Amino acid sequence: MGRAAGGYLAAMPGSRFRSAVMLCALPLLGAACAMANGDRRRVLNVLDHNLTPSSATGRWLLSPVALPVGIVAGVADAVVVHPVSQLDDAWLDTVDLLWVSHGDSPLRRAVLIPVAALATPLVFAGDWFGRAVFDIDDHGGDS
Repeated sequence: MGRAAGGYLAAMPGSRFRSAVMLCALPLLGAACAMANGDRRRVLNVLDHNLTPSSATGRWLLSPVALPVGIVAGVADAVVVHPVSQLDDAWLDTVDLLWVSHGDSPLRRAVLIPVAALATPLVFAGDWFGRAVFDIDDHGGDS
């Protein structure tokens, strides 16, 4: 009773092992992050291309403004721009998986229509989340 709430977790066997695994897994997950790919950071790329001064002095003078603007641009890329850009690819994946006939008989397709209708929101949401978080190649215009 005298232990703090966090003390119970620390006393559990294997908690150090789980902490070590999580610590090792974070860099691996970060390597697959969509924002690790420079082509996925659209707002930051526009800022870098159009607003970066050519001289070192100009960069130093602009750094008090550039750092907060860069952080906001990075957050906008990660939270708004990139996830929105993946909506169409997630929809194409969902349609291809659930609604395009891959040699199925017409009877099988008719029987699976209710299942496909129920699974569509789940498959779309899962695919969109995966594309928003991880660096998955775009369809590139093939539909």
